[in-house]
Amino acid sequence: MVTKMKIVHVQSVLPEEDVIALKIKTGEPSTKDAISKAVYCYLECENSEQ
Repeated sequence: MVTKMKIVHVQSVLPEEDVIALKIKTGEPSTKDAISKAVYCYLECENSEQ
């Protein structure tokens, strides 16, 4: 059985310093990958409060 995932394009405005810090913390060179990694970690990590 194949499940389809709906993909949504998202935009946000962030201070440049926050983007740089996020790239460093995630180890990702691109803004897109750094934000994606941070979001998935937030959703999946045990330490995040939900």
